[in-house]
Parts: sequence; C-alpha cells; structure tokens
Amino acid sequence: MNKLLFVIAICISTCGVIFSQTDITGKVLEKGSNKPIDAADVILTKKGTTATVAHILSDVAGQFTLSGINAGEYTLTVWSLGYDVFNNPQITVSSSATLNVGVIELQSLEVGLAEVEIRAEKRQIVYKLDKKVIDATGNLMSSGGTAVDILENAPSVRVDVEGGVTFRGSSGFKVYIDGRPSMYTGTQALQQIPASQIENIEIITTPSARYDTDGDVGMINIITKKHSMQGWNGMVNVYGNTALSNGADFLLTHQAKKLKWSVAAHWNKPVRESHFEQDKTTIVNGITTHSYSNGPRTGTSYHYGVRGGIEYMPAERTTLNLGMEILYDKYTRDGILNYKETRTDGVTPLATDEYISGDDFDLHATVTLGRIGFDHKFNDKGHKLSGGFLLAYEGDALEYFQSDLFDAHNQQQQGHRAWEDEVRQTVRGNLDYVYPFSPTGKLQTGYQYHSYLEDGDYSMQFWNPATQAFFWRDDIYNTFYFQRGIHSVYAIASESYKKFDFQAGLRGEHTHQVLRSSIEGAGRIVNRFEVFPSVHAGYNLPKEQTLTVAYSYRTNRPELFFMEPYITYRDYYSAEKGNPDIRPEYIHSSELNYKKDLKEHVLASSLFYRYRKDKIERLRVPYEAGVTLDSMANVGQDRALGLELNGQFKMNRWWNLNLSGNIYYYKVENQYKMDGNDETSVNYDFTLNNLFQVHKNTRIQLDGNFVGPSVTTQGRSDAFWFANIAVRQQWFRNFQSTLSFRDIFNAARYRSDISTANLESITRIRPQYPVIRLTLTYTFNNYKKNDDSRDGRDLFEGVNH
Repeated sequence: MNKLLFVIAICISTCGVIFSQTDITGKVLEKGSNKPIDAADVILTKKGTTATVAHILSDVAGQFTLSGINAGEYTLTVWSLGYDVFNNPQITVSSSATLNVGVIELQSLEVGLAEVEIRAEKRQIVYKLDKKVIDATGNLMSSGGTAVDILENAPSVRVDVEGGVTFRGSSGFKVYIDGRPSMYTGTQALQQIPASQIENIEIITTPSARYDTDGDVGMINIITKKHSMQGWNGMVNVYGNTALSNGADFLLTHQAKKLKWSVAAHWNKPVRESHFEQDKTTIVNGITTHSYSNGPRTGTSYHYGVRGGIEYMPAERTTLNLGMEILYDKYTRDGILNYKETRTDGVTPLATDEYISGDDFDLHATVTLGRIGFDHKFNDKGHKLSGGFLLAYEGDALEYFQSDLFDAHNQQQQGHRAWEDEVRQTVRGNLDYVYPFSPTGKLQTGYQYHSYLEDGDYSMQFWNPATQAFFWRDDIYNTFYFQRGIHSVYAIASESYKKFDFQAGLRGEHTHQVLRSSIEGAGRIVNRFEVFPSVHAGYNLPKEQTLTVAYSYRTNRPELFFMEPYITYRDYYSAEKGNPDIRPEYIHSSELNYKKDLKEHVLASSLFYRYRKDKIERLRVPYEAGVTLDSMANVGQDRALGLELNGQFKMNRWWNLNLSGNIYYYKVENQYKMDGNDETSVNYDFTLNNLFQVHKNTRIQLDGNFVGPSVTTQGRSDAFWFANIAVRQQWFRNFQSTLSFRDIFNAARYRSDISTANLESITRIRPQYPVIRLTLTYTFNNYKKNDDSRDGRDLFEGVNH
C-alpha cells in the first residue's frame, strides 16, 4: 500500500511539472510597414541572469513558439539584422498552456548610444535555407568603402591584389541589387554601391531557378537601405586616406502615407599605389629576350553617381515604383617603369637596351538608367503579381591605351595609342507570379528577358622612329557589333512539412547571340535553348541544429571582351586578343550545410563540390620579341571540393570573435599543358575578426587575413597575409568617426609565376605603406546607420601585367 501511494505521489508531482510548462508564442514585424521579419533571434533568459532558457528563429511569417517553458519570471529579447533590439524583462509564466506575447515590432536603428551598445551583440552572418546574409554593419573596416569591403571578411570570399572579388576560387558570380540584376558584372557592380547605403548582403551559392543562370559560384544580392519611418531621414559620409583616396556620399528619404521617395549620390575615388617588379623571358623564332622592369604603378578609380526613386501606393495592396540613375565610372592606370632588355640567339648576345616606359590606361563610361515596376498583392497570404522594365544606355564609353618607351636621354624610341569607342544598351523585363497553394507551400513562376548590345570600333597608332611621329595602323582598325538576347521562363514549387523544407525549380532559357566584325571570318551567330534545374532541402534537427542540401546547374556565357577578335595592348610589352569561338562554361554545384546554435554562439559549415566543363581562362604566350599575348580559351575541366567553416563567438560582454576558414582541393584538367599533367592544389584562406566594445561610445576592430597559394592553368601565385585595425568613436547622437589602418605590419606581398615552353614570367608587387583612412558620418532624424570602410584586399596594383 505504501509503495502504491508513493507511485501515485510521483505521478501527481510529475504531471504537475508537465502541466505547469507553457508555450510562449508571438509574431515579429517591422515597425511602420508591418512586414514579417524572417529569422529574427528570439531569446528567453531567466530574469536577472544571462543564462539562455530557450532560443528560436522566427519563421517566414514572423511567428515563433518557445516550447516547454517552466513557471517563473523571464526576459524576452528579440533582434534581427538592421533593427533595434527588443527587450521585455517582464515575462511571467504561470500554469497556462500558452502565453501569447502578441506582436513585437522591431524599429530601425538610429545613430546614437543605443546603436553603439547593440551593434556588438549582433551576428555578422545569418544562415537561411538557400543563402547567407552578411550584416553590412559588422565591419568597421568598410567605412568609406563599397560592397567589396563589406565582403572582405565573409566566408570563402577573397579580394585580390587589384580589388577583384572571387568566391570559392572563382570570379564568376552574378550581382543583384534589391533582387534586380545589376547591369554591371562581378567586382565592377560591387564597386558602384557605397557601403554606407547597404543594409546587408546575401550570398546565394546555389541560386534557385528564379534567378539568371550566369555565375558558376552563384550570386550576390545587395540589399540597400530602406526606411519605414514617417518624414525626412538621411545621412552623409565623407572619407580620405594617406593614399589620397577620397569620397563622399549622401542618402535622403521621405515617407508619407502613400508616397515614398529617395535620392542618393556618391563620389568615390579609391587610389591604389604599388611598387611593380617583373622578370620575363620569351622565345620567339629562336630569339630569347629577357626583360626586367620595375617601378611605381598607380591605379585610380572614379565612381560618381546620383539615383532617385519613387514608390506610390494607389491602393492598399498595389505599389508602383519608378527609378532613375546616372552613373559615371572611370578607371585609370599609369606607371613609370625602368626596362632593361637583353636579346640572344641562345649562344651569342645580340643587343642590350635600357628604356623608361610610360603607360597610361583610361576606361570610362556614363550610364543613364531608368526603371519602372509594380507589385500587387491579392491577399495577405503571399498571393501576388509583380513586374518591371529597365532600360540603360551608355553613349560615351571609351577604352584608351597609351604606352611610350624613352631612352636614357628621354628621346622616344617606341610607342602606341589605342582607342575603343562604343555605345552600349541594356534592356530587361520581368513578370513574376506567386501562388500559395497551402499554408506553408507556394508556387512561383515567371518570364524574364535580358538584352545587351554593344556597337563600336577599334583604332590604333604606332610610333615611327624615322619620322618621330605617330601613324595610323589601318591594318588593325576594326568595327564590331554584339547583341545577346535571352528569353527565360521558370517555375518553382516549395513546401514545408513538420521539420522538413523543400524547394525544386526548373528554368528554360533561349539565347540568341550575334557577333559581327570587319575582320573577315570573325562573325558568329548562336541560337541555343537550355534547361537548368535547382533543388534545395532543409531539416531542423533537435537542439537548435539545421541541415540543408542544395544543387544547381548553371552557366557562364563569355563576355564580349573574351571574344573580340583583334589585338589590343595594356602596355608596350603586353598584348591581348579575344577568341570568337570560345564556348560557355557549364557548372554543376552542390553543397551540404550544417548550423548549430549554442546559446550566444553559432557554428556553421558547408561542404561543397563544383564541376565545371569548358573552363574559360586567360592564356599567355610569346607574341613578338619581349612581348606576350594574352587570349581567352576553353582550357578543359576543373573540379573543386572544399569545406567552409564559420564560428561566431561572444567571448564576453565586450568582445565578439568571428572566425572563418575555407579549404578546398582544386584540380584543372588542362588540355593545353605541354607535359600532359593536370594542375592541382590545396587552396585555403582564413579570416579572424575581433570586435571590442571598450566603451559605450567606442569600438575597436582587429582583423587578421591569410590568403593561401593558388594555381592557374599556366602557373601559381604565392600566399600572403595582412592585418588591419579600426577604431570607431561616437561623438554625439548623430555624428561618428572611424579611423582605420590597413596592413599595419606592412606584410602584404604578391608574387605570381607563369611557366610554359616559351615563356617564363615572375611578377612581384609591394603595396604602398601606410594606408590610413578617416571616415566621418552624420545622420539626421530617424535614419538608421550602417557601419562601413574601404580598400579591401586591393593592396596591390599591377597584377595583370
């Protein structure tokens, strides 16, 4: 009897514990717009402590449920990228089965003490089913810079010696801005947008069928700053550094009940200075030419632009938008190099000459762009129709090359001038439809059109030593015309069931391409229809773990300069020529992702595999005595198998640590290799990012970056490393300054080797030191501010020479 009473007592007490547990539910919305906030962190802690009791992310509808909470007093904290932190210390759980805390509104951050105190708490990277979201506010070194600088500490992203961005070893990525394709490609697109005007950046390594298929490693979507506050809002940034880089930008917005408009402008002039050194040996027609060159090189970019936009709501669920941009983009490079050239027939020295080379390169264009679009919601459950049209025109695009050789008495010996004049036109249109067929499932379908046209001519002058004047080379003059039009249709179905998420898509594309040239036999016409599938799946494991798998089939269509069938020059000893028969690359990409939340810490990993057919790469061969010729070719296949790791750790209240690493095995099956062997390498890079909150108004960032060695079809580049430091000071509510010092130990060095049967080349580059930057930021009214800075790993000038 006593045993029976004991068992009954245990059951009653156990049931009492079970039934005293409560589920806490709620919904997270953006204040002002009432838009659901996906993947917001919802954290419950025991009142008066920092111990996490429960942690979950809000779903796509902004809803969340914290299950199995015992009776007691708690603090509820909610935060997400780009929003202020919500904190409620008055959560009391009693014996009720469910506690609904209602709607939680997150407000845009202001520049003030609250922002400075909160920013150190925010995660720099948020992982979702099909993408990584990089917080644009998390990198102090991006102040005064562009999207390139924000990406500098992102997992698997490299910024090379000339500021070019590669991801997982490839520069083949597509850039979107607010979900719309940029008219620029790759790094050039990223350099157009000031970091201060960016909310966050999405990295999508296996894009769904909704997006353009160009880009072997996926796409980067830049989310610009919006606001939901009524009235006027704005910000102004100015910067300058010891390399004489300078710039300024502003953003002004106004929102009324049905009308919202914005205007922004930027002026950005980054300067890269390096010491350039090159040893080069060529063998042409039995003559061996060895040249040694060294001297300073300076690369300067000019990015000027103004843009404006209007959004109008004629009805509650209908939005019309109109936008216009005028951009001026210019890149110049100049250098004064000392050349020493020796020629032999293999046995007997033939000649030795010394020159001073003056090089000048100017690439510029003015772009006028207009767009119009609409968005109509049939209901509040995601049923909607949207569309848009974009037209961009470049009427004064020019590429100018100049190279001169002078003797010791400053008398010109050789030289040339080259002009490539062209007009460009881009047209885009889209119509997209979303139909939710269940509470958690939806069907997306649409039509998209993209056309790019370029029409121009190429002319060149050479120096005649006998007449001491330049003369036109009529045999080199060439006219060209290029137009590529792509019609696309797509369909995507997605559904969630319990702990599973699944998405499958199919995209069909028809490409019509015309290339015409005055060079006989160089014209080409292409008509092609292709199908590209994509698959994404996710599973929520116990204990805040997530597992996702993804696959996509993509392509890289060659750009026009890959195909231009005539010779151009970068300097007197470096020539280029396109290949009109170059084929597109085709890429199979797959990855397996794992994420684990450990209270205030996050661990994430990605195992990825990429196979690329008809890999496009630049090949360098001897052309004339001492002169090399670069051309694009389909060199074969390559494969990459790698592991990407990221850890975000809150070491204590004042120290956040972010570790990222990437290691992958890379193999090029090169059909042009003379010895028949394939190039293989193990590539790796690591980034260490420390953010210290030394005072409520002062933060310090200390970075360490190591970029491992890599191989190409014809050679390899050595590893290099550098460290940066930045200090941000909040002076009063609307004003702050950021002081950054790049490569503080003067450690960055670049070396690249090329070796073929008839060519040996070693290039060494040392960047200017020191590079110290000061950025000043002022905001007014309710505008939220981004943390930003510049000069990524673009430490060297002259790597392509």
